[in-house]
Amino acid sequence: MITLLRIWDAYDFNVVQLDEDNGPYPVKKFTWEYPMVGDDIQRPFTAGRYDTRKSVGSMTIDMEGVILATSTAAYWTSRKALLNVVLPPIDQTIYKHSTIEMQIDGDPNSYHADVQLSSFSIPLSAEGSPTVSPFMFSWTCNAAYWKDSSQIAVRL
Repeated sequence: MITLLRIWDAYDFNVVQLDEDNGPYPVKKFTWEYPMVGDDIQRPFTAGRYDTRKSVGSMTIDMEGVILATSTAAYWTSRKALLNVVLPPIDQTIYKHSTIEMQIDGDPNSYHADVQLSSFSIPLSAEGSPTVSPFMFSWTCNAAYWKDSSQIAVRL
């Protein structure tokens, strides 16, 4: 369903492509949600609530996958490359941490979201293979929607 999935670093210099054939980053889960915000005001002397405006507050994006490598050296190279595009820069001068880019099968457009990392996990395991570890990232997109190449917000 998703034919292209990339993560760019904060300054759009470095990129990692995920979920490509025989690549080191197969993705198992990739979802986004639109949490709604707005006041719920109870009517004081009758049942129900007042009608109020509600809107999308932000978009949350979750991703889970695995780092796969054929050697420990290749594993550490892949792990560092992934963290280089996901973690915020040490000398952070802009608000975004990364940009996620995706293309959907059957849709010629490419969509992107500037995001801030909310949480992540890439645990090392003493059991099993030293060249495999799961990863999990959660991001917040303050623009609240994916954008197309013209910077127009789209509902996906």
